[in-house]
Amino acid sequence: MKNIKNFAIIAHVDHGKSTLADRFLELTGVVEKNNHAEQMLDRNPISRERGITIKLAPVRMKYKLKVKNQNLEINKKEICNFEFLILNLIDTPGHVDFSYEVDRTLACVEGVILLVDATQGIQAQTIANAYKAIEKNLVIIPAINKIDLPNAEVEKTKKQLIDFLGVNENEIYQISAKTGAGVEKLLEAIIKKIPSPFLSYSLDSNNFFQSLIFDSYYDSHRGVIVFIRVFNGEIKKGQKVKLANLGTIFEVNEVGYFSPDLTACEKLSSGEIGYIVTNLKDIHQVAVGDTIIDNKDNAVTSLPGYKKIKSMVFASIFPTDTSDYENLKKALEKLSLNDSSLEYQGIYSQALGTGFRVGFLGLLHADVVRERLEREFGLSLVLTPPKVEYQETNIRGIKKEPWVKITILTPEKYLGDIMQLMQRYRAQFLTMDNKNQIILEYEMPMSEMITDFFDNLKSVSSGFASLDWQFIEYREVKADELRILINNQPIEEFSEIVVEEKAYERASFLTSRLKELIPRQQYEVKIQGEYRGKIIASSRIAPFRKDVLIKSGKVLGTGDIGRKKKLLERQKEGKKRMKMVGKVEVPKEAFFKLFKK
Repeated sequence: MKNIKNFAIIAHVDHGKSTLADRFLELTGVVEKNNHAEQMLDRNPISRERGITIKLAPVRMKYKLKVKNQNLEINKKEICNFEFLILNLIDTPGHVDFSYEVDRTLACVEGVILLVDATQGIQAQTIANAYKAIEKNLVIIPAINKIDLPNAEVEKTKKQLIDFLGVNENEIYQISAKTGAGVEKLLEAIIKKIPSPFLSYSLDSNNFFQSLIFDSYYDSHRGVIVFIRVFNGEIKKGQKVKLANLGTIFEVNEVGYFSPDLTACEKLSSGEIGYIVTNLKDIHQVAVGDTIIDNKDNAVTSLPGYKKIKSMVFASIFPTDTSDYENLKKALEKLSLNDSSLEYQGIYSQALGTGFRVGFLGLLHADVVRERLEREFGLSLVLTPPKVEYQETNIRGIKKEPWVKITILTPEKYLGDIMQLMQRYRAQFLTMDNKNQIILEYEMPMSEMITDFFDNLKSVSSGFASLDWQFIEYREVKADELRILINNQPIEEFSEIVVEEKAYERASFLTSRLKELIPRQQYEVKIQGEYRGKIIASSRIAPFRKDVLIKSGKVLGTGDIGRKKKLLERQKEGKKRMKMVGKVEVPKEAFFKLFKK
């Protein structure tokens, strides 16, 4: 194990993690320079199109030691005179909605590269991810990226890192992941500074087997494939193992590592990161965070897993074709194996039929899940507007709503505009730090955060402000259900819990917006917002009217005007009857546009 180094790259979104991973792959000979796709570890097409990492991505690299190189001070005893080192890298997402991927990654490594963009400096997720690494006592190697850009502020960023981490200036590496400048020195720092697994974990003399599942996915031919970090012992093809918590027993069909494709090998030993082909067809038999042990070792305890991620944003998903319900169910099951933060339960809607209420970690997470379901599983879906979950109390009109702690990093010139913005979203000021850039801390209701808050924050800060958040607690608030009625019929998909002071504003927005989104019918459509038994906002969609009998007070054609007025009255009565039995068609696009606001 002494020739193994396990590490991850952590950073704020778009600071260059995946590009740096590309340079590492080139330096270690895993891929040829200029002969591979950019951001190679971002395999998901959605990830490539959006330019953000949405899934952790492991890869094994083999690095030939340069023992004679004076710049690389390696203790020969530590590496046992191995000619090669095995470097296991895990690339991680940077967006706050996918921070649970970072949590799972950090449980499998001994050190991290903390990457900071020289043009943007330390940002919210930089701080959040660094704290996670500090909590796990991991070695942190700070690196400043994009030093080749003309607007790079290297010295300013360096000072931020010194103040934040308390490191010396010579411990900060300056690189350009795009050009490759300084990347080899950073790689040598990983070898020198990040301890081998042998130094971090004590092995039992009995050599029992113990490995942690940190990710998984479903393969239609080979069943569930789990990603593991081996902490004790070794595992081979044909070995019978079981999950310590679920109790599932299976025979190992294949073991291997990531190159970055799945590459089979003879065995995986202590300290290594790799995969197991389980051949299990029932995805409920495997859980991320469980421990795999040998089937005979009943006394072996499970490793510390991951705390259950609590969904904070909820939306309902319905197939546009009702016959696709079972396909949607299977798709959610398979996706939840790859995305353990997903939780869902079946629901029925009079307007949209049978579907699922799904819990997400944020708006981006919800949008990515919808797109993955549609593209990877060939489904056509309706996603209702997202809502937070309120808790009931014993007092009528009082509910408990989730509150979050917000950390905002911004240049000083946008401070005034941001503080004014926060007042509109029921936010409560906590602290402000003003060292190299402004760090603001607020508490605010999550229902406010999932509206258009982030878009407005980016707007008032010209895109320079960054945001991180974490759930803190539920607090009591005067709130009740705002029901949206269409022709006096409540539409559950548009109804939501709203605090008293925001009820009229929200009702006005929903009724006027739905007026724009719902097409005209053959009869009048009334859209109303009802709060605590009172209609507080309404709008009306006029019906189509084909009137060729009277125009501008003049009779068109011959015949008695009284008879023609009777025809108009009969048409009016017919439309009344149609309205009584008719169903207002709400197109799929209305849900999408209301969701995106």
